[in-house]
Amino acid sequence: MQIQEHYINDEYLDDGQNKRITCPSCSHLRKKKHEKTLSLTRDGDKILYQCWHCQLSGAVNMNKQPYKPTTKKTTPIAVLKTSEYENTAVATSKLSATEKKFLKSRGISEDTAKKYGILFDERGFNGVGKKQAIGFPYHVNDKLQAVKWRSIDGKSFTQDGASRSLFGFDKLNINDLIVICEGELDALALYEAGIDCAVSVPNGAVMKVSNNKISPEEDKKFSYIWEVAEKLDAIKKIVLCCDNDESGKALTEELARRIGKNKVFLAEMPNGYKDANECLLSGGKEILQKVINDAKPYPLSSLYKSSHYENSVVELYDKGFMTGISTGFDNVDELFRIAGGQLSIITGIPSSGKSEFIDQMMINLARNEDWKFAICSFENPPDLHIAKLVEKYVGKSFFSGATQRMTEDERDNALRFVEEHFLFIDFTGGENPTIDSILEKGIGAVRQMGCRGIVIDPYNYIDMDRSFSETDSISRMLTKVSQYAKAHDVHVFFVAHPMKLYPDSKGNIPIPTGYNISGSASWFSKADVGITVHREDNDMVSINCWKCRFKWIGKQGQTMLDYDVPTGVYSDMTQIDFDEKYDFTF
Repeated sequence: MQIQEHYINDEYLDDGQNKRITCPSCSHLRKKKHEKTLSLTRDGDKILYQCWHCQLSGAVNMNKQPYKPTTKKTTPIAVLKTSEYENTAVATSKLSATEKKFLKSRGISEDTAKKYGILFDERGFNGVGKKQAIGFPYHVNDKLQAVKWRSIDGKSFTQDGASRSLFGFDKLNINDLIVICEGELDALALYEAGIDCAVSVPNGAVMKVSNNKISPEEDKKFSYIWEVAEKLDAIKKIVLCCDNDESGKALTEELARRIGKNKVFLAEMPNGYKDANECLLSGGKEILQKVINDAKPYPLSSLYKSSHYENSVVELYDKGFMTGISTGFDNVDELFRIAGGQLSIITGIPSSGKSEFIDQMMINLARNEDWKFAICSFENPPDLHIAKLVEKYVGKSFFSGATQRMTEDERDNALRFVEEHFLFIDFTGGENPTIDSILEKGIGAVRQMGCRGIVIDPYNYIDMDRSFSETDSISRMLTKVSQYAKAHDVHVFFVAHPMKLYPDSKGNIPIPTGYNISGSASWFSKADVGITVHREDNDMVSINCWKCRFKWIGKQGQTMLDYDVPTGVYSDMTQIDFDEKYDFTF
């Protein structure tokens, strides 16, 4: 390992001057984490360094500017000129017979159309030419951001600007209740039925659906939730009223995941009605009102009759259990797979490779499944952590040395991959790292980027509630983490160090389990998946699954992985007789 320029600030060192700082290579592995063991000495344009503890040594050329990963700039919200649409608005123009007929065919009055600022105009559509169209304006902070156009005849669409909010959100007086539906005409139908807090998502149904969930490739379509997150947080009750089809159900699941299932209510269309507009036309206003009034809380912890779960039970009968997704290792998949809404506890003695193993699984899931992650790592500075992720993505060393180093093009390609799939929860600004503050940022990560996994590494950096005993504090903390995982359908990887273990009569340190993690038996009891990473040799690591709550996710057992020290890359071990070479007992 070499020290990056980031860790050495030359403005404090004159030629010949020396000082000491904490070593980024070994300080986090020792009890005295803040002890300054890395000696720095200025020698002309270079700073020489040596750690008296781990013997790390080398030199940094201070004339060379350190590489800094670029951050994505926030795209400014485009604003359309309102004056260009004044003569097309329902409120300021006389509707033609065709336009009136269209509104009537949808059960929408002119007053409702005026409330939402509906537009009518002739627009050109790809493949079909110019057609009479209805326009749905999207506003942000009372400024016109976009207009979605739909042909009155047929189903052709086009758009002015880019919608990044909820349709109707700025037009309505929304306080304690909001109803979110799939299409603008559904929002108009709900308002017509007396639901004066109905809005619509800007991009309708999702296209790629599997098992009633969106494909991770669709994550970017939900950026509008991040744009209105603060306003949604202030609303007590959020009713989701999406279409009664596969795409609508997937949209409902993803909205609930990003908003937080604890405040979400689900509206269910009766008599096979596809959506709110169809319900208004065929069932009438009273039935549509009843649909919203009878919306049921998203099932988390309240009391329900079995009929509340009937659709889920039938789906289990038809499709069986979901098996989770691959860890990226054939050997490990035989032990356990990864599912949303679960809590994995990872332990292992210091320097066993547990953080590196989680990093490798994240890279595998991001590469193979397009998963996004939020990382709260107290022992890895973000820039060093990014370098490690880049190594695992490329399969070559980030730093120069004895092994082959990645090229600049490989580095930049990997950095773009990391930018698209990882967010970093950083407490270096001085904020107190409590479990509440971590999970609050985790919720933001779900809303902002659709994160499906979060890493908390390790537990002992978290400021605990001292008004309870350590056992009770850990139990309460893990309950919060588990509830967060379920509410947002996120998989949580939580690292916790074991208590000090002593060698046996043969000098071997036993493999720890959840019962060996200091502080509470809750580490075992509240884990959905329990894993120990244990270094057998320098380049061989055992993965030990000591708990798997659900048999459809995995089982107890052990397997081995190869570990490449220079790159930090894990891989499946092949053609080895585990029983003969290793004695797996834990």
